[in-house]
Amino acid sequence: SARASPPHCRGRRLAGGARRSCRRRRRMESHHILGPPKEFSHIYGYQTSDSYCIAIQLRPPYEGGGGCRQIHKITSEWDSRKGVEDLTPNDMMIKFTERSIEVCSRGGSSSWHMIRGLHGPTYQQLNREKCYWTMTKHGGRYWLISIELIKKTPGKLWSRLMRDEREANRPNMKWDKDMQRTPMIMDKDGKFVPSTYCPPQQRPKYETQEEDLDDVLVEELEMLEDGVAEDSSKASKTKILMKDLVDLRFGMEESTLSMLVSARLDTEKWRELQRELGSSDAFGLEIPFGGNHVKFYLKGDEDSPILAGKLGGCVWRKGCRWSVETREGRPYLELYMPKQTPEPWSFVVEGYHNLSRTAYDPYQQMILDGLWDDEAIEEKAKGDDYFRNGEYRAAVQCYSRTLERNPDSYITLTNRAAARVAYETEKFKLEEILEDALRALEINPQWYKAKFREGIVLCRLHRYDEAIWALEEGQRMDRSNHPGWEEEISKVKEERIKWHNRKKASYLNDVE
Repeated sequence: SARASPPHCRGRRLAGGARRSCRRRRRMESHHILGPPKEFSHIYGYQTSDSYCIAIQLRPPYEGGGGCRQIHKITSEWDSRKGVEDLTPNDMMIKFTERSIEVCSRGGSSSWHMIRGLHGPTYQQLNREKCYWTMTKHGGRYWLISIELIKKTPGKLWSRLMRDEREANRPNMKWDKDMQRTPMIMDKDGKFVPSTYCPPQQRPKYETQEEDLDDVLVEELEMLEDGVAEDSSKASKTKILMKDLVDLRFGMEESTLSMLVSARLDTEKWRELQRELGSSDAFGLEIPFGGNHVKFYLKGDEDSPILAGKLGGCVWRKGCRWSVETREGRPYLELYMPKQTPEPWSFVVEGYHNLSRTAYDPYQQMILDGLWDDEAIEEKAKGDDYFRNGEYRAAVQCYSRTLERNPDSYITLTNRAAARVAYETEKFKLEEILEDALRALEINPQWYKAKFREGIVLCRLHRYDEAIWALEEGQRMDRSNHPGWEEEISKVKEERIKWHNRKKASYLNDVE
């Protein structure tokens, strides 16, 4: 179900530059948040006239609390813990028919759990042969499942994805015998994966087949070879290079919905290029399936791309486009890329330093640390005040609300662990606190304060050797050489001696 004007769909501006209205450059498109109503969801939708795309953030099963996160669990309580590194395409099963979709995640040893809001008949018919999905890893943060649905009758936007939203949001479960009917294929590594899965940075099967059909016509086009050679010789005489046309001092504008990159063009060269081509179609854009890489180039000068490499996030490839706009009499090249998820990017394209977000003020640093939502920032500030005043339970509540909105904030995870360890004593509660510290290290492996919290909790769990190793590793990470590390390590060693020298209870007091 598409909720009315959620925060992600309002296109809020992020720090790093004012965002101009993109209405004049937008085609027929819309953004949605999908999933059960009245729950903070991590399922995003994007729609064009010919496609409906869905992005699902799959995070480690121990992350977050409350029922709103249970539908995204990959493993159940009786399964072994799976982190970000352990997920594979076989942990998902996505099936398409002409009139329905089913999105399931692996639950236990023999069950599959339907992701609510994404199973049942669709609003209108789909082109089943062109529906594919893929999964891309985003550091230690999450896996992103990208589903691309192609409409059978393009031309207009759907009012909703599912025909019966109430039925699609019912929790459901299937057993392995029901899922065994889904056909599997062998990939290049010799592993079996679902037949609807397309590996990232590759092209779906139907696109490669269309290219093969185009190759059949090559023999017929060879008759025009002489004319093409003459045209190419003319073009070679007046070939315009990318470095002469494009000023590589890029501008970057980002919102929760899209990323816009602009570059100034040389006016005389641009007019000359338009006259030669007879049109403005001078640039090429290639974004593979999954939307985490880009190649943007000037046609005729493909060896010197304008932008090429890994993106800072994933984009909807069906909505990416370029245009040349005139501002104050000067032509500007603009690349518009709708984002799959609202999180801000630390960089646009890897290796382009003038398209990266630098921590030149505290707000920029918060964005780099995974804290970007205004309400989440306010809740974290409240939690910090409660923590400093010794009100640890109230601080934990604020930190939990922060993590519901921005679950990648490793500093908030560390702060919540510090607040909870101040009053929790039960073993299973301490293990939950340890998961917070491990999750923070999974996001940022060099965060030494998470190592410190890990060492404190391991000591409380009487795992003293592991606690000492964690504290010593954190001390190596912290370049300030703070004396508190040595003090804490010595305390752990004293606690270890006391624990091993404690008086054992008599066997008479033991249960039979």
